[in-house]
Amino acid sequence: MHPGINFFIKHAGSIFRNLFQVALKDINQLPETKHLFDICPGMESFVTLKFDDMVWALMESAAANTHLAIEPYYSCLDPNLPNFRPPEHDTDEEDEEIDLNESIMSKLASMFRKTLDDTVTKQLLRDRGRERASEKRKFLAEKRASMINEDETDEIIKSAFQYLLSLHEFIETILNFQTNYSLYNAFKEELESFSRVVSDSDWTEMLPQDDSLDAMIDNLDDKINGLKGSLDSVNKMQMKF
Repeated sequence: MHPGINFFIKHAGSIFRNLFQVALKDINQLPETKHLFDICPGMESFVTLKFDDMVWALMESAAANTHLAIEPYYSCLDPNLPNFRPPEHDTDEEDEEIDLNESIMSKLASMFRKTLDDTVTKQLLRDRGRERASEKRKFLAEKRASMINEDETDEIIKSAFQYLLSLHEFIETILNFQTNYSLYNAFKEELESFSRVVSDSDWTEMLPQDDSLDAMIDNLDDKINGLKGSLDSVNKMQMKF
């Protein structure tokens, strides 16, 4: 589970990065921005580095949130999983529950078609909450043989298989929500503030540090001072003549 989620998030991050490279190539086609990149050779790599840092932090946050969201569901067993229906529940009780759900939905639909009454709506949702809280699902029937037999073994296998299918569907729904929220929505929010992050950065990072420049500047200052001294000597000689 974890390697698959990490691979998917990294794949989404690579897509973001490729789209950014395409955007940079488009920007380089504009005369005004192309001239800016020409006079500042390190700007493109500087902006790309800032974008990579932003995407990497986004992927780390998305991975942590996604793992945290789904870990309880594959670490524990709970027959009250919303979409889980054990084989022994495929009877008239399930039909009654479906009829009850349909009647509640029809009541809600009729309420929204008419004048909405907050009191009735709250009461209906409150009653539905009580009904769901009182529902009891179980992996196996309460009445079982003293020694497990072949029929009960088949029932356990069917219940476990049905639970895994339900759990897979439920986790897939959670992953869809987490991906949209922690990855795509977060990326759009980060992208809106990305230009400000770049503009507020220390632009001196674009300039490569060259230790020999200090010595060259000192040497140039000495030559300038020597020329000034020679010029002063020439001016003094002219004044004597």
